[in-house]
Amino acid sequence: MQNGHGPTRADRLGRVLLEIMAPLQRVVAAVERTVSGGWQGVSVLWRARSENVALRTRARRLEQELDRLTEVDLENARLRGLLEFRQTLQGDLLTARVIGRDATGLARTITIDRGESDGVARGGAILAPAGVVGQVFLVSPHAARVLLISDHNSGVDALVQRTRARGIVQGTIDAGCALKYVKRTEDVQVGDALVTSGLDGIFPKGMPIGRVTAIDKRGQGLFQSADVAPRVDFDQLEEVLVTRGPVAPSEPAPGE
Repeated sequence: MQNGHGPTRADRLGRVLLEIMAPLQRVVAAVERTVSGGWQGVSVLWRARSENVALRTRARRLEQELDRLTEVDLENARLRGLLEFRQTLQGDLLTARVIGRDATGLARTITIDRGESDGVARGGAILAPAGVVGQVFLVSPHAARVLLISDHNSGVDALVQRTRARGIVQGTIDAGCALKYVKRTEDVQVGDALVTSGLDGIFPKGMPIGRVTAIDKRGQGLFQSADVAPRVDFDQLEEVLVTRGPVAPSEPAPGE
């Protein structure tokens, strides 16, 4: 309230209190804004973190699904190749999966998921689209062990495809292969392809075995030998064909 003589005592006191309280109120207001903004920031960060976790989870699921679909595509491609290879043969053959490998290093063997209950017998040939794998040497009701041609106890009657020179492909101690018992007079050269002769009664005639990588004519004996690189990558095998009786290459259709 004012009168003609200027501000009253109450007015002067109000002005003083206003001046004193204004800085404090500014500080309180700033603190309130900071706290409010802080809680909003925490809320935003929490939502962002939750969304990030959800996105990471979804990304992992999509990656897993992509891996699964890729694996399915690869398996389908292998099985198509196996089916096409099967159509080049006539006889009783069975598809099998590789479920184990020798872990001791003492032998070169694999285990397949077919056994006596599927008609698999000892001596059955194991084949892949790339060529000869080995033969069954041990059978149980639902599985079988296969001796690979790279095992030193194996033996495959073979022909040099170019010259028809005959020999035996055997595994070596270092898990390779060698062509042995080839007459010294026979023409064998590095790069020559080797195929099965069919004379051992195990493997169909004309199946790829490998290629000659080196020739050894040292000594004065009747025979020469050669190092052989197998056509089949035994460490990458996942599916194979098993013979359950005599098998031979399919006869080409007329005109082929």
